[in-house]
Amino acid sequence: MTPEERREVAEAVAAGRRALASLEEAADALDSAGNWGLFDLVMGGPLTSVLKHWRLNDARGALDQARADLYAFTRELSDVRGIEALRVDVGAIASALDVLVDNPFVDLYVQKKIQDADENVQAAIAATKTVLARLEAAR
Repeated sequence: MTPEERREVAEAVAAGRRALASLEEAADALDSAGNWGLFDLVMGGPLTSVLKHWRLNDARGALDQARADLYAFTRELSDVRGIEALRVDVGAIASALDVLVDNPFVDLYVQKKIQDADENVQAAIAATKTVLARLEAAR
């Protein structure tokens, strides 16, 4: 491997590690939001809904960063797909209803959105780890 190729691999590995860290941060925030969502379903109230949506906002920020990091990673590689699926989109109306009305049907809807986002993040983490392992083995 030439020095230029080594440098390119090192850049790709660094971009992949940044993307992985962002994805793991998003997974933690989604996990927390999911836990608050379960609590909201069982014993929650408006305050629990607010806390759940606060963690969802944290997850949105982490997912925005993860998408940016994954775009940088894919500029180095073409193996990671499904970046656009990394979103948490509960919707403004559902968010407002979840806090104001706070009924189990809205709570279940929001919980499903959290689970869908978490599944996408877990798939992206697995794909990123696979590509990183290949890159690190090539060094």
